[in-house]
Amino acid sequence: MGQGPRLLIFSIERDDYAISTDRLVEITVSGLVLNDETLTANFEGKMEFRERILPVLNLKKVFKVQGKPGKVLLVLKTAKGEVGLLVDAVTEFLDTEKLIRPIPQGVMNPTLPYFVGILKHKGSILLLLNEDGLL
Repeated sequence: MGQGPRLLIFSIERDDYAISTDRLVEITVSGLVLNDETLTANFEGKMEFRERILPVLNLKKVFKVQGKPGKVLLVLKTAKGEVGLLVDAVTEFLDTEKLIRPIPQGVMNPTLPYFVGILKHKGSILLLLNEDGLL
C-alpha cells in the first residue's frame, strides 16, 4: 500500500478524474433527484439520502460536458456540508506514492477552483478535484 493519499478514480464521458477518499462518505446509485430552484444551475437538484436532504451536483454541468447526468452518486463531506456528485462510473481506487503536483500556470484558468492538482496514472494525466471548490 502506498504512503500517499488514497484516490478514487471516476469518469465523466471519456475523461477520468480523481478525488481523495478522505472525504468520501459513500458510493451509490443515484435515486430520484427533485428540482430545486434555490440551488445554482450546476446542481441537478436534491434527493433524500439516509433520511436527510442532499444537494446533488451534476459534474457534467460544472465542466460544461454534454449528456445526461451520470447515474453513480458520490456522497462527499465538504466545508459546506454533505453533497452528492453525479458521475458516469467509478473505475478504481488508487493507493499512490506518486506525487500530486500543482496545476502548472497557464494550463487552466486560475479562477476555476475545481482542481487542486494533477497526477500521472497509466500514461494519462488525472485532474484531482477540489471538493470545496466545486461549491
